[in-house]
Amino acid sequence: MLIVFEGVDGSGKGTQVKLLAKKLGAVVFKYPTSKFQMLNDFLEKKRTIDPKSLFLLFLADIAEDQENVKKALDSGKNVILDRYIFSTISYEVNSIDHERGKKIVEGINFIKPDLVILLDIDSKTSQGRKTAQKKLDRYEEDALYLDKVRANFQRLAEERFLTPNWHMFDANRDIDTIHAEIVKLLS
Repeated sequence: MLIVFEGVDGSGKGTQVKLLAKKLGAVVFKYPTSKFQMLNDFLEKKRTIDPKSLFLLFLADIAEDQENVKKALDSGKNVILDRYIFSTISYEVNSIDHERGKKIVEGINFIKPDLVILLDIDSKTSQGRKTAQKKLDRYEEDALYLDKVRANFQRLAEERFLTPNWHMFDANRDIDTIHAEIVKLLS
């Protein structure tokens, strides 16, 4: 089973991924990876990248792992992705419009997930949680931008993009409550 966790920064993806991976004994892939260091440099404001190039670089980073994801799935393992192509569409709001972004993703024929879990929080909560952890990156520091990203995630969920199996959780709630609901969803 391929399970994807999505949501704005600070929504609890990393926490829920760890809990579910432990429960399922799953293989985890997290994006962006370190293979495309320029993406992390961009997020940390160490460099600029043209918005259209940025969209394609985030997709390339994910595409680079597709064979590894496929191998893990083919071997019968559960696979969890901490971010996926839905983040690329949702976050790159300044480069490629929503419909064009979806068409590009569909044209590349990425592996379709069995389940997408969207952890939903507002931008103020996102910023509060991330500020407690670290210095805010390029995306995290802009509340209006995060509001657009959140709306894009919600839109993808409503559209059931690439899979009918989208589930949105209010990520303002207790960690254990959310985890229990996710586990129940899988049973």
